[in-house]
Amino acid sequence: MGFIQGPVVPPDGTTIAMTSDLPDPSRSDVTLKLLNLRNSRITDPELDQRPPLGHQDAAWRPDGERIAYVRNDRDGAKGTPRIYLFTPESGRARAVTGPGYLHPAWSPDGRFLAVTRTSSFGTDVVIVDAATGSELVQVTSDGDSWGPVWSPAGNQLAYLHVSGQVVDLRLVTLDGPERAWTVGDPIDLTSNAGLDSVSRPHWFIPEDQMPEPTPSEAPAESATPAAS
Repeated sequence: MGFIQGPVVPPDGTTIAMTSDLPDPSRSDVTLKLLNLRNSRITDPELDQRPPLGHQDAAWRPDGERIAYVRNDRDGAKGTPRIYLFTPESGRARAVTGPGYLHPAWSPDGRFLAVTRTSSFGTDVVIVDAATGSELVQVTSDGDSWGPVWSPAGNQLAYLHVSGQVVDLRLVTLDGPERAWTVGDPIDLTSNAGLDSVSRPHWFIPEDQMPEPTPSEAPAESATPAAS
């Protein structure tokens, strides 16, 4: 028996990224693992972690070349999670944010990450540059929002929000040029729904209703990746 958390499939559908203590829970914490769907073999890239905190929140970049994930850590009693990027082809990983970030979600063009920023005031949704980790736009400022997901068109974000102890789903529209978006007023997609606070929202549009992709730059890479 073991744990499997947040399995995600890349565009080519060949390898699931997940956080798990498999194949041998007696020898592994819950860390990033790769499951080959052709032979059902689990590979451990043996990425750096702070035992027993492990990893969480794996997310394939839309082109399938990178995996964003969270390396959990702490400073005394304070959690200090950081978002890392892992390149399966090279087996290398590097930190892309400082401490205090969770729940990475790739923009459709792979150039940005919508993430949850944690602080002493609570949790908020922000957008960071996927290459540098620099914070570009603060999407919420209420201390009660987390778990963002991009729309397939890249112009909206949905996220979880709590009022009292009731969790609902909200949406905002991003207007204006990239990196200088104006965030529209939040729209309540549910009301008093009592959603599961640890489940991540996802966005589905039938293939025949998908928006036409807009030209964009290729995802930028850091000039100085660091080994895991």
